[in-house]
Amino acid sequence: MFFNDQEIQSVTVDSNTTRKVLAHSDQLMYTKVMFAKAAEGEIPLHKHVHEQITYVLKGSFQFMIDDGVTQEVQIVKEGDSIHFPSNAMHGCIPLEDDGILLDAFTPARLDFL
Repeated sequence: MFFNDQEIQSVTVDSNTTRKVLAHSDQLMYTKVMFAKAAEGEIPLHKHVHEQITYVLKGSFQFMIDDGVTQEVQIVKEGDSIHFPSNAMHGCIPLEDDGILLDAFTPARLDFL
């Protein structure tokens, strides 16, 4: 029931992204995602069956969400939140170094464990 930050290992996702899986159960998961500034270019997109909510802890990001009906691109900053429906294509570009996102997933992402 307790997850101590010092005991949680970071995982390198790609050349500018590191992730820590924080507290989780079978139905809910928090992850902390740390970014270096990315180069200009396309937003790397992905989708998953999990519903996701993201909170910007630090920095600014350009996000894109495509739920199959509408596509939206927006810049979000510290304190902003985003909701991603299940199976919506989405992705982000970190606009500055040391950006941090807090992601919540339901159900938990077993592929992260």
